Amino acid sequence: MDEGNIKRRWKDLLDWYEENAIKSALVAYSGGKDSTLVLDSALTALDEVEAVIIDDVMYPKREIEEAKRRAEELGAEYRTVRTSKLSNQKMKENPPDRCYHCKKELFQSIEGDGTILEGTNATEAEGHRPGLKAVKKYARAPLLESGIEEEEVRDILRWRGREVWDRPSFACLASRFPAGRELTEERLKRVERVENKLFDLGIEQLRVRDFEETARIEVWPRYMKKIIKNRDKVIKWLKNEGYDRIFLDLEGYRTGSISKEERR
Repeated sequence: MDEGNIKRRWKDLLDWYEENAIKSALVAYSGGKDSTLVLDSALTALDEVEAVIIDDVMYPKREIEEAKRRAEELGAEYRTVRTSKLSNQKMKENPPDRCYHCKKELFQSIEGDGTILEGTNATEAEGHRPGLKAVKKYARAPLLESGIEEEEVRDILRWRGREVWDRPSFACLASRFPAGRELTEERLKRVERVENKLFDLGIEQLRVRDFEETARIEVWPRYMKKIIKNRDKVIKWLKNEGYDRIFLDLEGYRTGSISKEERR
């Protein structure tokens, strides 16, 4: 997208605040590209903005710390809210509409004066998105409502000089488990520990899909050689965590792969 169109889309986003009479905002902030663009635009358009970062076992610690750092870079006031989503039986049971219950709990944990904003973009509204129902009920989504798609998010952030523009997508740790597999703190932390070790190999995007004693590793194709090169270490790490069977998915990382499998 050329600079003229980027500026136009940025203006569309800023105009959204005035058109919807948004006076102050509480931004549900994960540190990812979408919520960063929402926070950046809110800080530009409004005088009263606070970023709210959720600290929960559902989210990797490295992502929480990254969100704090990015909020500081943007010059945003922020606070961290500690939640316990596994105390919600619906979340623990991990039903197919888990994302609805997760988002609902997230928004209800954000207290304060201001409109709750979150980062769903127009591209993400496509397909199986149970969390979108909670977004529409409990929050506002400036990117979605302005029709800003994923590639436009990246283009605007790059134009704005935000290093997060090419950051890989983030999803909570629950997304590593098929629907119906009960979520426990230990299971979530096991996946987090393994993924941290793989990230430390220099891999930028990955998921370890958990099927009880079986682990399926998804990485971008360009990182497959790195997994194979470190094969012995990777096997040792996962075996030590209790995985008996370990697979490298030759299709590579892709969003929603586990939910597609559930619907077969």
